[in-house]
Amino acid sequence: MIGWFESCSVLISRHLTLPALIHRHRIWGPWSRMNVFIYSAYTLVNITLVFFHTHSVTQAGRRAGELALINLIFPLSATHLSYLADLLGITWRTCCKIHQATGWMSVALLCFHVVAECQSRGFSFPLGALRNISTLIGSISLAALAPLSLPWLRRRCYEVFLRSHQALTALFVYGTWRHLPDQTRLPKLYLYAPLVILTLTTLLEILNFCYTNGLFSGHGAPRAFVSFTPEGSLTHPKLRKAAQIRIVLPRSIKIDAGQYINLWMPSVGFWSWLQTHPFIVTSWSRGKHDTIELFVQPRSGMTSDLLSLAASAPGCPVSFLVMFTGPQGTSEIVDGYETVLLVASGFGIAATIPYLKKMIHGYNNCTLHVRRLHLVWQIESIGEKTLPFPVSQHQH
Repeated sequence: MIGWFESCSVLISRHLTLPALIHRHRIWGPWSRMNVFIYSAYTLVNITLVFFHTHSVTQAGRRAGELALINLIFPLSATHLSYLADLLGITWRTCCKIHQATGWMSVALLCFHVVAECQSRGFSFPLGALRNISTLIGSISLAALAPLSLPWLRRRCYEVFLRSHQALTALFVYGTWRHLPDQTRLPKLYLYAPLVILTLTTLLEILNFCYTNGLFSGHGAPRAFVSFTPEGSLTHPKLRKAAQIRIVLPRSIKIDAGQYINLWMPSVGFWSWLQTHPFIVTSWSRGKHDTIELFVQPRSGMTSDLLSLAASAPGCPVSFLVMFTGPQGTSEIVDGYETVLLVASGFGIAATIPYLKKMIHGYNNCTLHVRRLHLVWQIESIGEKTLPFPVSQHQH
């Protein structure tokens, strides 16, 4: 059975998962054959449910509104997709794809619902009624929410997008709740279900946040010691301006290779108390961690302010009060492979360091099957001080 399962897995990967029908684009993609099949089937199921046994456009529009609420159960189930992905045991990228697919499907269904309702009422929409005002609030929130979710706009102002996305979603939920008639309980049940799930996941996330940060352990909050990588210590020009963060934890936690934490440093800048940033953990140990090491690539906002503060005191780490959520993310299983190839470029080397440490440790202690390890790092120049963090070197 194991051999048959592996053969089917190889065939699925070769013919469905790996070949790309739509290559990477700045707006969409890449989409493999499997992605196109799943999205097409998902769309076809929703269209069938909208028009199945419906006798008028009005009835189809009302069913579309109910289906939109059902599709919104997943997007409204948690405040952070990374925590929801960990609860479901899937990758963050897969969780984002599900979130996007269900969100855009809900937008399409609600647009059809609005058009059908306007056609049945003859565009009669008096604003004197409170229910109509709530409907207008929900519609405007949805109309603003959809274009703000486009990738090219989201990448340019991510922090603004994130907070506006959450605020507009809350307005949309409020407008929808007031729009639903009191005599129909089933549509409101579709709205209450994700709100109950959201409350439970938020409560679990808060409890996990308090535990990992040791807020009630009596050992104080985590402290971050930020040091600046001075000019000339790294030979690669893109790695010269960087910051290394060492977080001292009040409570030991288990972190696997490839996992990351969301860091909150309220005292770094004026708006930093509103920002959380994900960072890959570059340290690894077989047991639990008492400290966490991070390598920060400065871009803008909090990371740029952090680099400026660290550079103002060269040779002396700057201390900050920090809070974090995590560890989050899934770790790639490398136990059963004898040959491993790692590919990185520039700052991407930080994500491979924990795997390197793990596999070297497993090779030396005969706990992994890894025998050959190849690292391909795209870099302009190589010197003895290129690596921005220490890695044990072993020759066999």
